Amino acid sequence: MENERVLIATDKKTLIEALNELFILKQQPQSLPNFEEDRISKPQAAKLAGITIPTLDKLIRAGKFKQYTLGAHRYFLKSEVIQALRDKT
Repeated sequence: MENERVLIATDKKTLIEALNELFILKQQPQSLPNFEEDRISKPQAAKLAGITIPTLDKLIRAGKFKQYTLGAHRYFLKSEVIQALRDKT
């Protein structure tokens, strides 16, 4: 699994420090290059890929396409959709 960790702590202080580090890492947002200019919606991503939205959903679950969440909205990076399509062929 990605980002899987094994935590072994010998004392309470070490355990607390390790857990704090883990939670801080999970809370830090990923930096996205050109997110404002490159982001597209799910319908736009499906149209770009030439597939239906249900097919896109299946490919997302299969890990073929990566989606980002901003509030309640989900977006894709156009450059990543194009790269995923290139990698597929």
